Amino acid sequence: MTTNPPAHGGYDAPEDPLAAVDSWDHLVSTALVGTARRSVPATPDLPETPDSEGATALLDRAALATVRRLAGYTPARVVPIEPDTASGPPEVGPRAAARLGVILADRPELLTEWLELVAVAGRCAPAEHLPDLLDRGARDSGLRPAIAAACGPRGHWLARFEHDWSYLLAESGPGDVFDEKTWLHGTEGERRRMLCALRAADPARGRELLAGIWDDLRKAELRRRLLEAMEIGLGPDDADLLDRALDDRGANVRGLALSLLTRLPHSAHADRLRDHVRSHVRTGPGRTIVLTPVEPEETGLFRDLALVRPTGEISRRERAEHLWTLITRAPLDVWTDLLDTDPAGVLDRVSDDAEAHDALLNAIGVHEDPVWARAALELLQGRVAQRMVSTARDRRSLQLEPLLRVLSAEERCALAERSFGPKTGTRDVWSLLNAVPGPWATDLSHRIVRRLQGKGWERDRGGYRSVCLLAAERMPPELVHDLPEETPAASAVGDAGDSAYRNLRDTLRFRLDMHREL
Repeated sequence: MTTNPPAHGGYDAPEDPLAAVDSWDHLVSTALVGTARRSVPATPDLPETPDSEGATALLDRAALATVRRLAGYTPARVVPIEPDTASGPPEVGPRAAARLGVILADRPELLTEWLELVAVAGRCAPAEHLPDLLDRGARDSGLRPAIAAACGPRGHWLARFEHDWSYLLAESGPGDVFDEKTWLHGTEGERRRMLCALRAADPARGRELLAGIWDDLRKAELRRRLLEAMEIGLGPDDADLLDRALDDRGANVRGLALSLLTRLPHSAHADRLRDHVRSHVRTGPGRTIVLTPVEPEETGLFRDLALVRPTGEISRRERAEHLWTLITRAPLDVWTDLLDTDPAGVLDRVSDDAEAHDALLNAIGVHEDPVWARAALELLQGRVAQRMVSTARDRRSLQLEPLLRVLSAEERCALAERSFGPKTGTRDVWSLLNAVPGPWATDLSHRIVRRLQGKGWERDRGGYRSVCLLAAERMPPELVHDLPEETPAASAVGDAGDSAYRNLRDTLRFRLDMHREL
């Protein structure tokens, strides 16, 4: 039997006239190689075109095919989105909503304060600003808890529809209630959120639930996220599970377990750390303190500090880091027992060993012990004139803020105020104030206002601007009424200083309105 060659330049028309045909690919192939090398294909699925040849025929048929493809487009089927039906706190008023828009656009440094005020007021952010807030949280993880609290149930509902916002599903919100179904079948973030809700309501049940599935959790990141929930309602009964997590394969999991165990000074783990300190610290002749290095064979010590046990020689730097970690994490009472003195006496005894002294200062911040913090700060303040101020500028500058943060706002502000003296330089003023977390007390703020009105800034205009920036965010906003309208000694601080002072006034006034609206 003779087979006739396919008509129309090699295109086989379908035998079934009802079969789906699309000539587009054939037209594109011909266009790519050119009509001089390939004839225009037949297009049985398209209406007939006027008699023409070559490129004209190809373009005519391509035009028809384009219209056919557009007209025949079938939209994808989608499942309708269920509307947000969860009830939440009422939104802030229109003036507060408008102010949030200004903060997001021009004053991002005030966003945290605005979010905190909203949470305290029992309100939530306006719906029109939720996408922008969720975007901010995607870029800054430190804002996420405050954003979750301010966005309310609608924020969690909205986060389901955008991958970059899904982090919110793991953040606890006010009014969260444990749901068994979500715990069993939800995403990793949703499971963390449910465990947080359960820990808030029933810490023991939450611990038992996590302990029961711990060995079956394959992903280290999931184990870490779920272990974070143990911070809620943390108590002595949680120590065994946290101690178990010190053997985890994931370094981040072990590190988190150690951080939580550090807050349990009456656990078996804490007792082992006390023993480790006693084996590495002894008293020498006179007032000296002798620290012996950590050896690679001390398997238990490395486990208790969540460190990888070295397999070879340990460098001098590594030995110092191991001792630093031990001193930082061990309960502070081991030192008063070991040296038979009070916290001030311990700090005085170890002052000759810079590494041990710095590690102890770091430990005070980690353990958040106000008694030790007061002892350290009194020594720094009174032993040498302006010692506290100078400490804020030397290599121990990172230690001062944690020590002050342990104290109440009133106490740390009073201590900082006492540290100002007639000879305190303008640069030292900023160094000290930078270490004092806000909000500042009224007396300290008044002291700063008087200092801004004083002399000496012509030699440190940069320091003047820096103090103005700190004061704008940390002073009570109602003190804007105590500031003179005009820049004090404007000629001494120059145009930049004048601008910084006006910004201080404007920011305090802005914050005052913000507080009143919420």
